[in-house]
Amino acid sequence: MANGRRIALRFAPAAEALHVTGDPVQLQQVILNLIINAIDALAETEARTREVSVTTVRSGAFAEIRIEDSGPGIASSDLKNVFNPFYTTKPQGMGMGLIIARTIVEAHRGQIIAENKPAGGARFTIRLPIAR
Repeated sequence: MANGRRIALRFAPAAEALHVTGDPVQLQQVILNLIINAIDALAETEARTREVSVTTVRSGAFAEIRIEDSGPGIASSDLKNVFNPFYTTKPQGMGMGLIIARTIVEAHRGQIIAENKPAGGARFTIRLPIAR
């Protein structure tokens, strides 16, 4: 999907393994949904750099998964609503993907944050407690 749209996918894993406890299928669905959203955002723009990156890092007692794109970012009026049920910026969107993602992440005792990067593009950060 990304190759057909001329979008580079990058992955930068943490130096150490970050083990979390949870349902791997649900967590994979969250990450995949965010990657697809980022690809869709880039497909609608003529940005010179068309890239989606996934980075994992340790932040204290949490594993962070950051999904970033090099697109236009999220309009400030949309940013505060992206996790609301039935709120969408996509013409064919149902407005359920991000609320489901948030529900899954919170069920795993984590949190999900949406923000714009200072240099442009959007960033979604998932924080999950590291297993002991």
